[in-house]
Amino acid sequence: MIEKSNNQFALLTFAGLAKIAAEELNPSDKKKIQVHHLPNYDLSILSLSEIDMSRLSFLKTVEDVFWLMGQLPLSKKVHLHQLPERIQKEQLLMGISLKNSLFHPTKPKQPSFNCFVKQDQDYPIYRRTIAQRMRSAVAQAFPKWKIRDPGSIEIWGFYIRRQLHLAFRLSDNRLRYHSKSPSHRPGALRPTIAASMVKIANLLPNDRIIDPMCGTGMILSEVIHQQSNSSNNLIGGDIDERAVTLAQKRLSQHYLHLQNWDARQLPVEPNSVDCIICNLPFGNRFSSTQENKNLYNQLITNWVTKLKKKGRMVLLTADTKSLEYALNQKRIMCENTHLSYTEIYFNNYPLYFQGKSYLTYYKKSRDRSSTRKVLNNWCIKRYTSFSHEVS
Repeated sequence: MIEKSNNQFALLTFAGLAKIAAEELNPSDKKKIQVHHLPNYDLSILSLSEIDMSRLSFLKTVEDVFWLMGQLPLSKKVHLHQLPERIQKEQLLMGISLKNSLFHPTKPKQPSFNCFVKQDQDYPIYRRTIAQRMRSAVAQAFPKWKIRDPGSIEIWGFYIRRQLHLAFRLSDNRLRYHSKSPSHRPGALRPTIAASMVKIANLLPNDRIIDPMCGTGMILSEVIHQQSNSSNNLIGGDIDERAVTLAQKRLSQHYLHLQNWDARQLPVEPNSVDCIICNLPFGNRFSSTQENKNLYNQLITNWVTKLKKKGRMVLLTADTKSLEYALNQKRIMCENTHLSYTEIYFNNYPLYFQGKSYLTYYKKSRDRSSTRKVLNNWCIKRYTSFSHEVS
C-alpha cells in the first residue's frame, strides 16, 4: 500500500502520553520511536508496517495521526522557496489514499484544504508565514481546491529544531473524541486523557471501580471500552445533578449505577473498592487553592477508607501542592528522592505517584527493588496526575 521508504508516521498526544500511546499501538519496530516535545503536546515519529497501520484508527490515547511527507531544513526564510518541491501532487494523492483506506472519512462534495504549523519554540520565521507558504504550495499542486477551516485535507508543519516536518493529517475529530460529539461542559475531560488514566490504573477484569466526581461520565465510558468489567462493578457519582444526568445519557446503554452524592462522604462500604479514578476540581473557574486544600484533605480522608488492601487511585489535578498537603495530613509521605520521580510511602510501603516529571509505578512484593517501573515521561502543563496504591 505504501513504499517502505515512505512509511514514516507521527502520533500527536498530550504531553507526557507518548509512551502510553506507543504501548497502546505496540508497533513492530519499538526501538526507533523519536519523541519531540512541543508546548502541551508530544509528537512521536515512527515507522509502521501494514499491520501496525491497520491499528491506527482504533487508538484511544492519541489526538491525531499523520503521514510524514518529508522534511525541510529551515534555518533561514529563503529556505521556504523549497516548499513546492516538498509538497507535490503525487504526495498529496498518496496522503488522500492513506486517509481513505485507514480512517474512511466521509467524502466531501468539493475538496478543501488548510495548513497549520506547530513548533517546539519561538523562531525568527513566524508560524503564520510558514503556513501561508505551505498553502501556496498546495494551491500550486491543486489550483481548484478551496481553503477552508476546517478543510477536508490538512497539511501540518511541525517546526522542530529548525527542521520542518511536513505531515498529512490522516485522522479527524472522530479519533480525538472517540467518534462522539465533544462535551461542551466546562472542565470536561478530553477522551484521550481519560483513556490514558484508565490505562495507568492497570485494571483487572473483576475490579470494582469508582469515579467519585464523574462529571459527564468520560472516565467510566473509557473503562467500559477498555475493560471487560461488569457494569455492576462500575460506580459513579457527582454533586452536580445536571452532570449526573449527562453521564446517564452518555452511558445509557450500559446500565451503570450513577448517583447524586457528595464525594467527601462516599456511600460505599469500607475496604470494598479496587480502584478510584477521578478528575479532581482545580483552576480558578472551579475552586481556589485554599478551597482545594480543604477539599482534597476531606476527599483523601474518606477515599482511603474505601479502598481494599491493595486498592489504588489515579487522580488528575494541576494543584499538586494541595494534593500533597492532603497526603501529608494522612501520613502519606512524599519523598523527593530523585529529580526524575517522586516516591510516596503509606505505612512504610511504597505507593506510586505521578507528578510533574515522571510516573513511577510501585507494586508491593518481597523484593521491592524489582517492582519499580517507570511508565512514562509526564510533563503536561495543564494536567498533572497522581496515582497511589495502598498496601
